[in-house]
Amino acid sequence: MKIVKYNKLKNNKYEILLDNNEKIKVYEDVILKENLLWKKEINDIDALLKKNKDYEIYDVAIKRLSNHVESVKGIHDYLIKKGYSNDLVQETVDILITKGYLDDKYYAKCYITNQINLSNDGPLKIIKHLENLNINSDIYNEYLDISDNIWYGRIKKYLDKQVKLNKKSLYIFKSKMLMNLINLGYEKELINDCLSTISISNQDELRKKEEEKIRKKLGKKYSGDDLERKIKEKLYQKGYFE
Repeated sequence: MKIVKYNKLKNNKYEILLDNNEKIKVYEDVILKENLLWKKEINDIDALLKKNKDYEIYDVAIKRLSNHVESVKGIHDYLIKKGYSNDLVQETVDILITKGYLDDKYYAKCYITNQINLSNDGPLKIIKHLENLNINSDIYNEYLDISDNIWYGRIKKYLDKQVKLNKKSLYIFKSKMLMNLINLGYEKELINDCLSTISISNQDELRKKEEEKIRKKLGKKYSGDDLERKIKEKLYQKGYFE
């Protein structure tokens, strides 16, 4: 089929008008590689569109990788979500690996460094994320070879910040922090070691405020010994045991 006209579009694409009035969109690089500017004719339109599709998915992947560090599984899933077939995606991923644009070891190094420097995540959460991307311990272990002292220091820093915001009893605070830090991916034993050093200086003040609040609420319904017993029950539930 003869090429009648080229119309330039965005993203390095052209719309090609053929002599049968059919219009196709083709990347500029594909046009140049196939010498279409010179030949002004397309012998096999299906083959051309296949090459264009190959170039398109590669271009999409490169643009993604220019803005995000991705794992092999990460870019594979990204391209699948874009609607490309699994065979085409796998073929593109293989090319990207061969050319050095995809490297799980480099991804693991970047991810671990970022999580340590920019988040509160602990080792177990970091490992879970990497394993969900099919990155095994042989790849990431060297970047997670960090002493317990470092992780302990991160837990302590997190707790020190939370203590300043705390308005609950020491018991409730420690219970909440234990769950938070487990969810952040820290070992329970290490968390408990750190929690054992935590104290809250204003516990008496917090207890007094809580008792006043409970007394005001329950005083509308109870009095005398019944009121005092109910207050103690509520305080106990809130972690004030004395």
